[in-house]
Amino acid sequence: MSLKLTSEQLLKLQHQTLHLDEQADLSVPLKKRLPEMIAVSPLHVVGTLRNDDLGWVSQLTVTGEITLPSTRSLAPVGLPLNLQIEELYVLPADQPSQDELEQMDQTVITIENDLLDLETAIEDHIILNIPTQIFTQDELDHQTMPTGEGWSVISEDEFSSLAEEQAEQPNPEFEKLKDLFKDEN
Repeated sequence: MSLKLTSEQLLKLQHQTLHLDEQADLSVPLKKRLPEMIAVSPLHVVGTLRNDDLGWVSQLTVTGEITLPSTRSLAPVGLPLNLQIEELYVLPADQPSQDELEQMDQTVITIENDLLDLETAIEDHIILNIPTQIFTQDELDHQTMPTGEGWSVISEDEFSSLAEEQAEQPNPEFEKLKDLFKDEN
């Protein structure tokens, strides 16, 4: 079974629950959407797709691993995935009203072009669950910052303390100006 189903296939499954247990290789579309992604393992997708009063409810568990660059050193970092996805898919004719949407506690997606595409939903959830900061284990353990010839990265705390020290020291150029008008007083 595929992770893409046509409206025709969905209508045949109207009163059945479709059990999914698929391996999905989404490396090409994910790398296209997120060019900095280094690698994506094959994803294991397990779940169900069933019809309820409004449309089709997907309940999926997605496991695998993605590899992204560290936000500090650009070294590759593997991030395990274990996503729980629950979404409601409706045909355009069955789109719920705004009041109904506000009372629902799940994401409602309109099926476009007569195709329910679970792969795109999985891609979206993977991208939404990428942390803003990614560090290697060594960077986490030792709080190491990148350095180079004549430069180094410092933490915000170090920057704040350096700024305070510099604010307390008088500017030597202003000190020279004080002596300029001594004779006039």
